[in-house]
Amino acid sequence: MRRGSAGQCVRVLCVFSESSQCPRGLQSGMRVRFGSCVFDSATRTLSRGGEPVPLSPKAFALLELLIEASPAAVSKDALYGRLWPDTYVEQGNLHNLVSEIRAAIGDDDREIVRTVHRFGYAFAAARTMTADPSAFVIVAGNEQIPLHEGANTIGRDSVCEIVINAPDVSRQHARLLVEGDVLTLEDLGSKNGTFIGTTPVTKVVEVHDTDEIMIGRNPIRLRRVQQLATTKTAL
Repeated sequence: MRRGSAGQCVRVLCVFSESSQCPRGLQSGMRVRFGSCVFDSATRTLSRGGEPVPLSPKAFALLELLIEASPAAVSKDALYGRLWPDTYVEQGNLHNLVSEIRAAIGDDDREIVRTVHRFGYAFAAARTMTADPSAFVIVAGNEQIPLHEGANTIGRDSVCEIVINAPDVSRQHARLLVEGDVLTLEDLGSKNGTFIGTTPVTKVVEVHDTDEIMIGRNPIRLRRVQQLATTKTAL
């Protein structure tokens, strides 16, 4: 992308590399909570303190991209390419969208949508993500943690769906993927390993009801809590 001086238009070419750091958008049905705000990618809504907050379509798309990439920063070039592919735009357009988002979510101190000098922007708030519930829970001690459809990250980081605050657990240690009635487990390059029973997880493997999963030295167990509804086709 070629940039001009302030006030000039630039043409954005829709070309991306592996290092563009611009995601393809949130999983369908994903709801993200941060502070008093709830961002819902399925219903295309944003609320603050339980009240709906208006946001233009471009600003909504920008916020979605930044949330999906967080905590990583996204370059301005990547954002221009996703929001205005193959289009001539004013250079101030991106700044205006960021200002709109900050006003909508009450980010007066610019601590939620952070400016990364001479690079781009990053979504820096702690957030939790929920989606459609699944038929499974993780049992850890006396606690039951419901799994949702799609990816459920396990780790020490507070942004994980399943948080295990133990020194031998990596920040993002492993991932459980729920796709209907099928669950798979993947180690995310953890230092102390992920196991099913005593078998180390070295690739994506399927897991089943009652399987014991070891996250480092921390046991958790998979449980089915309801039967998924099935659809029968009349012959």
